[in-house]
Amino acid sequence: MRKHLCYYIYNQRCLLKKKMKKKNTYFVVLSIGLLFLSTYFIESNEKLSSIDKIKNNHKKYLDKNPFKETLQLSKEERKNLRLPPNKYNEEQWVLTMNPELGRPTPIKVAQLQKELRQKNNYQSRTPGDASDNIWVNRGPNNVAGRTRALMFDPNDATDNTVFAGSVSGGLWKNSDISNENSVWERVNIPENLAISSITFDPNNTNIFYVGTGESYVGHTDGSVNGDGIWKSIDGGTNWVNIFGGNTGVSYFVSGSNITVNSPTAIAGNYESIPTTNFGPEITSVITAEFIMANDSSGLPTESCSSFGGDATGKIAIIRRGGCTFVEKVKNAQDAGAIAVIMLNNVSGEPIPMGGTDSSITIPAVMISKEHGDAIEAELSSNTVNGSLNPSSGNITATVVPGIQHINDIKIKDNGGVSEIYVAAADALYTSSNASTTIGGLSYGVYKSVDGGINWTEVSLPLTENGNKHCPNDIEIGADGKIWISTTRSKLYRDGGGEIFSSTDGTNFEKIYSVIDGIRTQIAASSSDPDKLYVLAELGSGGVTMKKTQDGFKVLFLVRSTKLPEDADTGISSADFTRGQASYDLMLEVDPNNDELLYAGGIDLFKSLNGATTSWTQLSHWYGGFGFQKVHSDQHIAAFGHNDSNKIIFGNDGGVAYSSDGGTTIQERKNGLITSQYYTVGVGPTTAFSGDYFAGGLQDNGTQLIENGSTSNPDESTEIYGGDGAYTFFDQDGKDRYVISNYVYNMSIYLHNFDGDNVLINSEDGSNGSFINPQALDSNLDILYSDYSADGNSIIKRYAGIKSSSTLTKTDLTDELLTTSPTAFVVSPHTISSSTLLVGTFLGDILLVENADSDSPSWTNLDQNLLVGSVSDLEFGATENDIFVTMHNYGVNNVWYSNDKGLTWLKKDGDLPDIPVKTILQNPLNLEEVIIGTELGVWYTSNFSNASPTWKTSYNGMSNVKVLDLDLRDDNMVFAATHGRGVFSGQFTSESLSVKNEVIATSSGVKVFPTISNGEISITSNEAFENTELNVYNIAGQLVHNKILNLSESKTSVNLTRLKVGIYFIKISIGNQVISHKIIIE
Repeated sequence: MRKHLCYYIYNQRCLLKKKMKKKNTYFVVLSIGLLFLSTYFIESNEKLSSIDKIKNNHKKYLDKNPFKETLQLSKEERKNLRLPPNKYNEEQWVLTMNPELGRPTPIKVAQLQKELRQKNNYQSRTPGDASDNIWVNRGPNNVAGRTRALMFDPNDATDNTVFAGSVSGGLWKNSDISNENSVWERVNIPENLAISSITFDPNNTNIFYVGTGESYVGHTDGSVNGDGIWKSIDGGTNWVNIFGGNTGVSYFVSGSNITVNSPTAIAGNYESIPTTNFGPEITSVITAEFIMANDSSGLPTESCSSFGGDATGKIAIIRRGGCTFVEKVKNAQDAGAIAVIMLNNVSGEPIPMGGTDSSITIPAVMISKEHGDAIEAELSSNTVNGSLNPSSGNITATVVPGIQHINDIKIKDNGGVSEIYVAAADALYTSSNASTTIGGLSYGVYKSVDGGINWTEVSLPLTENGNKHCPNDIEIGADGKIWISTTRSKLYRDGGGEIFSSTDGTNFEKIYSVIDGIRTQIAASSSDPDKLYVLAELGSGGVTMKKTQDGFKVLFLVRSTKLPEDADTGISSADFTRGQASYDLMLEVDPNNDELLYAGGIDLFKSLNGATTSWTQLSHWYGGFGFQKVHSDQHIAAFGHNDSNKIIFGNDGGVAYSSDGGTTIQERKNGLITSQYYTVGVGPTTAFSGDYFAGGLQDNGTQLIENGSTSNPDESTEIYGGDGAYTFFDQDGKDRYVISNYVYNMSIYLHNFDGDNVLINSEDGSNGSFINPQALDSNLDILYSDYSADGNSIIKRYAGIKSSSTLTKTDLTDELLTTSPTAFVVSPHTISSSTLLVGTFLGDILLVENADSDSPSWTNLDQNLLVGSVSDLEFGATENDIFVTMHNYGVNNVWYSNDKGLTWLKKDGDLPDIPVKTILQNPLNLEEVIIGTELGVWYTSNFSNASPTWKTSYNGMSNVKVLDLDLRDDNMVFAATHGRGVFSGQFTSESLSVKNEVIATSSGVKVFPTISNGEISITSNEAFENTELNVYNIAGQLVHNKILNLSESKTSVNLTRLKVGIYFIKISIGNQVISHKIIIE
């Protein structure tokens, strides 16, 4: 039986949705309040109608999203279509779209990151920000993430020091790479930069440059946006941005426009977007008088019932909103109009108009709200004449200015002058209604001869379509000639497969074209200026490899070489990249022997004869077929400067090292904590002695840490491979199991610590989402899972999961479940039955009571107020307290109800416009709430305020994406980051703060100054001998240890040798530990 939780209460707004057809619904309306309610309904309906419009638009954008079909493809189908393995990014694109724009606006994250850097935003609160309560990185220290940039330190003659760049974890250094026990350390560069390339200045080897931004996944929200070029002048210790990044306010460009001919006051050209879904293309100028819609029903200018006047021979002007575009245009056509200009009803750029109607024979375009307002105002008192013009350009998009995605960077020593060459790429965020190009109009080759102070764009010949080529790979030949290979532009979809060269770095000519080439890599001999190799992705599928020994002078001498053949029977002999050449394509030549060639796709290969006759397979992604195991998806290789048999390889699992030219390859992951978590689950203290937690990772399976250290990263064990997804520990203290899931509902396992494991589900279908939302009822041992597919919204209930003999599977559906679930939570307050909260793509909040029974009770709680796609749901101190967060840009991201959904309060306060992924309330201090966002953890200490104040909570925590937060039964918080592993911190009941000058404790111990160059002093009101002082960096690593005798006299501590940053001091006095935060500048 259903219940309707919608009551009319004084000064609260609550509107019954048409879809909420309820049985046994009761209304109590006081007769004394009838007049008030009538007035209220009018006001409430007006406000909710605007929300309805946004939600309707959101639904249309979701239905038309550009990844709707590809998200349902299997891995094999994606390979056949040459689609990179980006399902998660595609899914996030859909989830984070601004509901009013139909696309995400991720550049806001990059802008905010830069602002926070400039503010040196250290202040914070909650786990990680109190001086005695830091976030601690928990690892895993044996699992790393995607690595695209590698370099041996040119200042280390032993070739033992290397640098590695992660696409979501920043830059790292290993000072003893030949030692299998060596540990990586993070370099002082913003850690959510996607490091794509690294090089050094041959004339000053202490000068390093890194390029940022991963353009290879740039058609979606990618891992992290780029930020141009960064430079270090002290061997990689400190870094500054010298070129590129977001350089201004986004703007709209269009190849289409209209012209207002008169009156003079508004005459001029206005950018427009013509429809391509219905009506004819504009092939010649259409000029006529404008006429405004004047519908007698509804809003006159929206033309939803009729156009409302004689428009014969005129251009109809109609306002967007109220009904479909085809209805509006058809009404204008029926009134005699020869064309339509649609006026946007929201600020910003115009959008393409959707819909189909073959009976429409007149063209239509849309212009912006601001331009439309000017025309509408003029029409109220004057005659307006204008024209619709044929399209003259070839792009229509919002442009985010600035060079942000760097494919490669190389430096040529030209007689002692360091010439820096940069391959700047474009990235495109396609959408159901418009595109956003990140630096799209600025891509190309750039050059600097003064250390990056000044830059000039180098002109390459244009494509056949008259567009710029997008550079991909740069090589400096043995004679100093600059070679550049290209990839297909994301913006214009042309220009791939070309090879250019220049002897002076200014004038480039096209030397060779790979027929049907897209992304193209080039490798140049270090001794023979005419010997080069090319490896290219083909538009028709597969790859090709070419070799020239005369610098492409005689084209018929360019040979197609033999391709590597992977022993894996699942990888075609014609394509060792397995259809992923746009994503993993590596080609390098030994600098001391140009017949020794290394190639990588899924696995690693080596040729001893310049790929003339044969290749040797060096590795296999899981150690099969008799080959050593090296993680899949190869991206980069780098050689030792003094011994080219020393090689480092970068892949989706981090870094691998060989000292013998690839014969023996060992992974080097210790401390390279760049793993990309999707979720985390933690075992309760009532069932486990020690820290037990597990999570799902991008391309690194489900990782389990058992009996983990509370102060340092630990190694993990992979309990299931592939892409890990949602992970849960049983929480009732009676059972000891953890549940893992491998994408969709394909492989759901219960791993039992005390008994037999259970395969809960195994299938091949793409039911649910790629990283599929689920929730566990630990009391009843039931798993709830999204199982939506083919337009049907379904929740799968897996019950009796502790044994195969008791396992049952049931589909839960209801007329209220109109879109796919995106988040679940089971109430911890009801233990005899399942009380389930469900959040959906369209912001619905559904309460499912008795979800474990044959007749669950469904109730809609959101009151049609919440806009966006739900990212997380949590119950608070009672079942009445509900917290909701939204994935999207451009919406209110944090919502709260203290009456089980009767009313909802916006809690964004001053939170920036960034997607919020997860939320937790501090059970010991209900004013404290923390959220995981695209930029780390944020917190508020005044949640009950009408407009809470939000601050960053970074101390000890990375500022990369935080996708999941889990609370253990002892109030320890675990945070899953997408690029820096897992962190943990402890909730406390106090609202602590850190002073900038002196920290004093109740025991009389003072530390000062807290911001210094590293020279600090400690005093104590009491004398303490043999006091241990430990200093930790923000990663939780011990960096200084000393035994002190404390007294009222100052005890000096010299920490000037430490790098600039945040540190945590722990002073042990008997059984008491005193902690402080300091900042070294």
